[in-house]
Amino acid sequence: MEKHEKMIDQVLVHLFNDLLRIEERTLQKECGNLSMREIHIIEAVCAAQDEDNTMTVLAATLRVTVGSLTVAVSTLVRKGYLERRQSQVDKRRVHVLPLPAALEVERVHRAFHKRMVDAVTTAIPQDQLDVLIEGLRGINDYFYGQEEV
Repeated sequence: MEKHEKMIDQVLVHLFNDLLRIEERTLQKECGNLSMREIHIIEAVCAAQDEDNTMTVLAATLRVTVGSLTVAVSTLVRKGYLERRQSQVDKRRVHVLPLPAALEVERVHRAFHKRMVDAVTTAIPQDQLDVLIEGLRGINDYFYGQEEV
């Protein structure tokens, strides 16, 4: 079993590092002045529904503090990707909305993920995809549980 553990460790470490490095390099070519953190904030803002685009909800979605999200959103507002808009219903609530530049970044980001998923589903036989998905869910559940500790 030790052989399998070493192999799994190597594969996970290389997979995570390579995926992040390749995603960052690819997206920086097309999105320029944005970090991966900023791109993932844009992704969350673009995915949010009207009532889910407040700082509190976005921070919970991204698993960051409201304070750190505030700093990042301020930078993205200054760069011209996001805007803050006060709620017409409750003046205490501020909504974060994507500008056209953010929508373009999200389109590029989604296209990267689609190419990645297409590459995996093409490389793995159909009858093994369910096993892969279950394995990935297990890994995801483990890491999500570690965040709670």
